Amino acid sequence: MKVLEYITINITAETLCFIVAIFTLSKNTDWLWRSSIGYLFITCVIELIGKYLKMHHQPNQWPYNALLVFHIFYTLFIFKHILDRYIKSMPMIISGLALLLTMYAYELIMHGFFEFNQLTYNTMSVFFVICSLYYFYELLKDSRYTGLEFSADFWWAAATLLFYFGSTAVNLFRGQLSVKVTPNHYLTYYIYIVLNILLSLGWSYSFICRKWLTTISKN
Repeated sequence: MKVLEYITINITAETLCFIVAIFTLSKNTDWLWRSSIGYLFITCVIELIGKYLKMHHQPNQWPYNALLVFHIFYTLFIFKHILDRYIKSMPMIISGLALLLTMYAYELIMHGFFEFNQLTYNTMSVFFVICSLYYFYELLKDSRYTGLEFSADFWWAAATLLFYFGSTAVNLFRGQLSVKVTPNHYLTYYIYIVLNILLSLGWSYSFICRKWLTTISKN
């Protein structure tokens, strides 16, 4: 099988984001930010597994069910980290975690591991949008100066909001967006590619900001 067949736009964007994370976060003293490296590595591996299974005409939903658990834990605890600057966010984060894991278990019981947990993903997307908006609400209320152009929290949350708000909108209007742009792909396929690129770019820049902040603090 040719290696080039595995190089999709999504996999390329996620791999580049992973590489940026290695160079910017590997020596970061904050383990939550440093966990981005492991999370992105797992994401890239599962994307490759999903692509391999699809190319061999095998069910490829189960790897994304596994990835969903990492989505939930990583994103929620980064939100906890950036929200703790303004509020005690643990009750909100734990409530969201309990809800999502309960829904995840329920879906597994209903249809097994080989069908994607779409309801859990949709609920997760809405909850992440709420967390992002709450962060921006607290940021606007904060009287302290924040240089947004160099704020890792801001760019990480902005990219997350854009991706999950876009995903939620696509799911809500999937019927209207089910228009074939090419013989093999619908409009939604290209929207998700754009969203994924924007997420990877936003997170990459937030990692660079985090590296810059760490360097300045040391000096």
